[in-house]
Amino acid sequence: MKNYELCYLKEDEFSQWDEFVDNSPQGNIFNKSFWLKAVSDEFKILVCKENNDIIGGIALPSIYGKIYRNAKLTPQMGVLFKNGDSRVKHSTMLSNNIEVMQSIIEQIKDIKYFDYNFSYNLTNYLPFIWENYKVSVRYTYVIDDLTNLDAVYSNFQYDSKYLIKKSLKNNVTVSSNYGIKEFYDINKKTFERQKIEMPYSYEFLEKLDKVLEEKKSRKMFFAVNQEGVIVAAVYLIYDKDCTYYLMGGADPQYRNIGVQTLLIWESIKFAASVSKTFDFEGSMVKNIERAFREFGGKQRIIYNVYKSDLFTEVVYRIAKNNKNLVRKIFKV
Repeated sequence: MKNYELCYLKEDEFSQWDEFVDNSPQGNIFNKSFWLKAVSDEFKILVCKENNDIIGGIALPSIYGKIYRNAKLTPQMGVLFKNGDSRVKHSTMLSNNIEVMQSIIEQIKDIKYFDYNFSYNLTNYLPFIWENYKVSVRYTYVIDDLTNLDAVYSNFQYDSKYLIKKSLKNNVTVSSNYGIKEFYDINKKTFERQKIEMPYSYEFLEKLDKVLEEKKSRKMFFAVNQEGVIVAAVYLIYDKDCTYYLMGGADPQYRNIGVQTLLIWESIKFAASVSKTFDFEGSMVKNIERAFREFGGKQRIIYNVYKSDLFTEVVYRIAKNNKNLVRKIFKV
């Protein structure tokens, strides 16, 4: 194995990491230091260097310093690699990446709980499998080419096109002239309809939104009925490479007239002006998956990598199932 240097970056070195993320095939906005600061109370960035050059790494947001997993609203993280040299043989590149991954796995072997969804641009998980991590699959849909919106629209299924037209016939208009409070209120209705507790507080979302607004990396669209009432909303984040459908919500009374479908179409049109691709950020829920599939994106596999000792897993699951009690005790 090559003589790699493994180290945790100091905060004044985060700009190096951000530049590495920009150039990594697995890099995305969710790995950027500003995103990690906004969504994590605590995180570390572990990098693997060769000749003082970052060739691989992983951001490690944690809970109570023991549980390492994707932070809130962070669907893809995992190990990132330096962009490969096209002159290097594919087998050589795989060998190098395996050695880097093995070095990272060795460095984090004392972590009690590890649960990450990796980028869909990484497909080789053998080093994790060899170390008895569990590897399972998630799915998302991605529209790879936004340069021709007519072609994008032509790939929509009939049902999606019908719902877009139905919303417009019901005099639904689309606006961006509202803020994060209005978004949170409509987003909350979706969770209430399903009798699910909100996974984040308004204060958390407000803080994140402020950071993203300053970075010019977010956009919200609202569907408004003819009485001027907000009936649905979507929240997008983006960079030059990809726009992500991060969150959404709708008033249950208006779901059957296609307001969310209309907003997704508006989101795709916006994405074409700022990014190369559009990522629906997927779902394993059958009805949601079907709705996203009908927009004609290509299916992408996101691999989940998981490992935990029995005690930590039991304690974490108890805490997860009793969130209100934990928040009351620890005032979080």
